[in-house]
Amino acid sequence: MALQEDRVKASMASKKMRGTYLFATLGASLLGFIAYSSGCSLPDRTYVDDTAGNANGGGGNSTSGGSTSAGNTSTGGNSSAGTSPTGEGGEAGATGGQPGLVRPVPTKGLIVIGGTELDETKGVISAISPLTGKELLTRESLPAGTQVAEIGYDGADKKDVWYIFIGTTFPAGADKVVDLQVRYFADDLNEWITLSKVTTLPAPVPGTMTVLNDRLAYLSHVVVNNVATPALTILDTTDVLNVKTIAASYTPMSPFTGDMVTLIGTRGTAADATGTGGTLDLGLKQPAGCTTGCNLFVQPIPVGDTIGSTSGHVLGAFQGTPVAYASRTQQLNYFALSPETGNVQVYYSTPDAPESAISFDAPQKANDLVDLTVAECQNTAAATANSENALYAVTLGAGAGVNHDLGRPGQIVAYEPFQKEVITTYNPPTDDFMTAAPDGGIPGPDIKALDIVSTGGATLKVTERTVAWAPPTDLRANVLETRFPVPFTCK
Repeated sequence: MALQEDRVKASMASKKMRGTYLFATLGASLLGFIAYSSGCSLPDRTYVDDTAGNANGGGGNSTSGGSTSAGNTSTGGNSSAGTSPTGEGGEAGATGGQPGLVRPVPTKGLIVIGGTELDETKGVISAISPLTGKELLTRESLPAGTQVAEIGYDGADKKDVWYIFIGTTFPAGADKVVDLQVRYFADDLNEWITLSKVTTLPAPVPGTMTVLNDRLAYLSHVVVNNVATPALTILDTTDVLNVKTIAASYTPMSPFTGDMVTLIGTRGTAADATGTGGTLDLGLKQPAGCTTGCNLFVQPIPVGDTIGSTSGHVLGAFQGTPVAYASRTQQLNYFALSPETGNVQVYYSTPDAPESAISFDAPQKANDLVDLTVAECQNTAAATANSENALYAVTLGAGAGVNHDLGRPGQIVAYEPFQKEVITTYNPPTDDFMTAAPDGGIPGPDIKALDIVSTGGATLKVTERTVAWAPPTDLRANVLETRFPVPFTCK
């Protein structure tokens, strides 16, 4: 998911809409990204990229002051969200074993939403069936004063786990910490199983959660001298019962400046898609703080047992907010940029070579893009826009486009691969809909499923599903993630 500046404005104004912070400028004194470290001893190594990614061992204690929380892990604790495994894991099946420790390849889809009730007094987690839109189990209410800060899904072989971050607000405060719950959704029981918990992690910036092979990365902040400083947090998820913080201080060979605006990532490498980690693509708005004449600089960051360094590249010019999406089925990254004049530009490239990106004109013009996904089985990109109340669909093979009227500002958009549909949500910025007349034209919360008919060529059709689709209408969605196994074969 892409980091969205436009989402920030709506989120901070209404405290509802999935949003992001516009990071402060990375000055010359910040020669890269500071991943979370602490005054406590860290659970594993600190990497400093002085020599193109060689690892230096050590405790990694922070000397910068500020926050001192380290990412404490507890495994198998009790949870109100279903059962939790305890003790050592064993093989499931005829010999018995702990629930959720042997997780088969899922055969059905799942939509997980973090949000609130209508009155916004309770944070909630909702598990929704892509077949019907209905909630599969009773909506889970979070403890008072807590919200879902972000959700990630890991669909790798034998994983099928959900990373649910819980904070005190949405978006989580830049100078606050959050807790992580690693969960498995048991389809046969319609039940959550909590596998492990990690406390006091840096708060994720919504829309930047990126899952690699046995690694989880997101944009965050670390408090330095009582100031929240932009950071990159990376977790080791090799053992989902014992998630660890990789405290990484990344210093590129040549310092660069800009505002962090997107983070996406692709698993493994072209030679080995199953290899540990993958490649992060960090998008930087340059020059920092620009409102016009902005360029998107894409910086690849190889992540594995160490953190490597490569050269970045200016992708293109834009206004508003750039949006990005990393393919789940191939080694490709997509970016949609709104230039100062002309149509939306769609770029795609391998994650390690943004300098070789190919671009084409989409049929649409927009200056307020919000989010981007790719209907991978239909080879079609779909982006939401705010003021135009639109979803823009464009085929990746021929650049054919359709504007679909959502009837409200565009917000979250995600691809659900089992039904092969695009899911969009709307969280109203005000409560006017609660007292408006039914025909007052003021939309309340909704969750739409859109059918995409295309093979990526010149034919494209987008229609809203209304038959056998009955999602909740009293759920304010802040974050959404779909189950997407890797690898996944389109049928």
